Amino acid sequence: MASSLTKTAVVKAVQGRMALVLTRLEPACEGCKARDACTSLGGGGANAEVRARNTVGAEVGDVVTISIRGSSLLKASFLVYMLPILAMVGGIVLGHLLSGVISVDKNVLVGLFGLLAFSGAFVWLKKKCDKLSNKKEFIPEIISKKTPQKAIPRTGLTCPVE
Repeated sequence: MASSLTKTAVVKAVQGRMALVLTRLEPACEGCKARDACTSLGGGGANAEVRARNTVGAEVGDVVTISIRGSSLLKASFLVYMLPILAMVGGIVLGHLLSGVISVDKNVLVGLFGLLAFSGAFVWLKKKCDKLSNKKEFIPEIISKKTPQKAIPRTGLTCPVE
């Protein structure tokens, strides 16, 4: 069985079978180089909003545990971080190879093809991410919930033991 990453969150809104949950950034996030990317993609300040499948029937205000498979996170991270760089390197190599055939300055051709490949990777990635965001394996799932306790109303009874 693949390992999963879990995080505690609070349900902010429920929309059908999906829930919008609010997670708190961990202290370990402070030293992470990708922290700014995380906050710009959904977090604000010390919290991040995540859309998760509501398989346990959580309601607004419930404290929940969300989970995503580690392999899914690894695939998504590879696409986001490595694919544009690999595309740029491929564009640079193609520009270098074509510089012998086309009578244009080698540096201009290498730079142009590198930039086009890098930009093209982001355009392709945007389309691919729209499709992947609807796949079950890439959407976090609420695996457990803890409904906050309601305050016990006071009554006029006194305690017989004093």
